[in-house]
Amino acid sequence: MPRMFPLIAALAIAGSPVNAAADWREYVYPDDRFAIQFPAEPRLRTAPYETGIASGVSARIYSVEFENILFEATVVDLDRLIEHGANFVIEATDKLQNAGEVVFHDFPRIAFGPGVVLTYGLTTVVDTKDGRRIRSTSYVANRRFYKIDAIVLPARGDKDQIVPSRFDQTLRFDVAGRN
Repeated sequence: MPRMFPLIAALAIAGSPVNAAADWREYVYPDDRFAIQFPAEPRLRTAPYETGIASGVSARIYSVEFENILFEATVVDLDRLIEHGANFVIEATDKLQNAGEVVFHDFPRIAFGPGVVLTYGLTTVVDTKDGRRIRSTSYVANRRFYKIDAIVLPARGDKDQIVPSRFDQTLRFDVAGRN
């Protein structure tokens, strides 16, 4: 029986509603030097990025709402601001912390590139005053600031972190593109 447990667990996970409900697929963005999985095809928009670090900063935001969770991957070019990269991470985390009650902090890492370079990020999960749960992970890599958000909307009624955490954990930087 103990040998059967891994098989039973694998079958339970494979047949779970989390995996059955969405056709998660990796989307590769060579111009922005990253890849990530979304549960449905995301749309792209460009918008101003609100920051106290510099003016006139814009972002490309890849997003999709699926089953009352908003998935967003925000990318900001840091070519002229690269020395402020760490400040972008801290500023984004500070804004999020001030939006509600902090549930969780973590320091994830992604290995990529020749010689296996580790890039460390910062994950914060916050329950906001308006009933949302936001899981946000920020990194600086490839001369860009990446902010990966999974926002569980109140209509979902369930703040389970399996689906939101899957999103940021699929991020890859080992994508060829223009430098």
